Amino acid sequence: MSVGGPVQHTKSFEAAAVEVAAALTAGDIPGAVEVVSSGWRMWAPLDGAALRSVIESLPAESWASDPRILTAMGASFRSIGSPSRSAALPYFRTADALVAASGTTTVDTVAELRIQHAAALRSLGRFAEAIESLESAWALLEDDLTLAPQTRVASQASAALQQGMVAIHGGDYDLAHDRLRLCLGLGVGILALPEVVECLSALAFVSYTRGEFPEAERYLARVADVAPEEVIDSQFGVLGSIAELLIAVERNHVTAANVVARRVAAVAERTDWGPLAHYAVASIAIIDGGHVQGLDHLEMALRLSRGWTGRVVVRTLCDGMRGTLLMHLGELDEAVAVIERVEPTQNHANCPARFIAGIRFKAGDSVGCLSALRDCESLREHHSPRTLIDVLLLTAAAHYDLGNPIAADVATDRALLLVARTQIRTPFTLVPGPTMQRMLARAEDRPQPPVVHSILADLRAGLGGVPYRPTESLSEREKDIAQHLHLDKTLGEIAAELYISTNTVKTHVRSIYRKLEASNRKEAVRRTRELGLTGKITPA
Repeated sequence: MSVGGPVQHTKSFEAAAVEVAAALTAGDIPGAVEVVSSGWRMWAPLDGAALRSVIESLPAESWASDPRILTAMGASFRSIGSPSRSAALPYFRTADALVAASGTTTVDTVAELRIQHAAALRSLGRFAEAIESLESAWALLEDDLTLAPQTRVASQASAALQQGMVAIHGGDYDLAHDRLRLCLGLGVGILALPEVVECLSALAFVSYTRGEFPEAERYLARVADVAPEEVIDSQFGVLGSIAELLIAVERNHVTAANVVARRVAAVAERTDWGPLAHYAVASIAIIDGGHVQGLDHLEMALRLSRGWTGRVVVRTLCDGMRGTLLMHLGELDEAVAVIERVEPTQNHANCPARFIAGIRFKAGDSVGCLSALRDCESLREHHSPRTLIDVLLLTAAAHYDLGNPIAADVATDRALLLVARTQIRTPFTLVPGPTMQRMLARAEDRPQPPVVHSILADLRAGLGGVPYRPTESLSEREKDIAQHLHLDKTLGEIAAELYISTNTVKTHVRSIYRKLEASNRKEAVRRTRELGLTGKITPA
């Protein structure tokens, strides 16, 4: 392959179309082809259909065997409003065949062909092939040092963008972050506006997965500053909108989440982000109670991703969300069966262990809850902050339930500091409300930074404002028996110590369960702790 080729031009598409028409009128066909080949990258994302019309106005023999123009034709099908993503593939295949048959195609032309082909493959869920094509393009750009610097930089920026997008689909958020930051650094003044929006939107989503919500919002603000709504509400900006939706859910903002969901739904279905969009909409069910509707969205997400190749992280995300919604519906056995087959994503951004721990805690198994979280604790600061809050709150609840208040308080305070940084709220729905209220009340009694005290007031108001209280008070005898239940004594042992019959103890226990709205001894013991009725307990 030879070296050469023009760098990107910033000429408007309208001006270029006029120039092509003028060249054709003058009989300068090579000049018309050169206008298209030198500027199509800037025009294809916004003016795909018009670009195809201009190309088709050229004599077929002037471009049908030119890999540059065939690449432009293929890339035009990624434009806003394009009716078909798969229509690009025949053009790329033809260009590939021409390159293989020729030994003189320039390096930049081949690299750009591989990058644009990868973008088309990615949009169709063919991620393994997209990765292979991008690796080939990157190797060409790295190995040939005779390329003009601006040409190399433009192509590397475009390749880094596509590498970042594929990495998001695979759940490799660290790689995505590195590639997208590189794209942003290289692409200033070089990339087309929709590509800039795509990069910033993807960085917003990656920041969301890392629990860096303020950073995500800064990227979204940059998108709003540089792009019109037409671009933001397109396949180039939809990933940012998905991030915005998920952040609203994490902050328990139901109305805002539903507003963004409607915007996402209008765009995402026609893109490779459709499955992720359905996953994001399903997550609203956690805060608005529409669990069955959420399950329907997860089914749609899996249906849309059927046939995709390579690593597809959205399927893992959907399984985790499905288990969560089943847990909220009380289908604990089915929830466990679903979640146990879910592999954690990088840095536990999707952390199935916290769901298993939550199910075990709800079942009264606090020891099992802590056991499920062991791997999460070992990650420490490498654990995604977004899910670490869940882990810390469940750890605190389990320790509190097991009578380890110091460990519980430390875990609660760590969680609250993370909440102050991220403004995340949904983890506070994972621990049962009465237990959560008791934990927050204890936190209020300890020295806290002012920002944490403000958060505590908001959280307690959101959970009902006051700790759990039974609708009917326990009698003094019932309080005595409740304390003995806490010591794990049998009904016979309680009867003997209180000098009453076993049947009388049974009657009191049934009354305790009814008043505390408990279905078993563990729930009753937990309720007594929440009410502060275990302080006088001493072993007999």
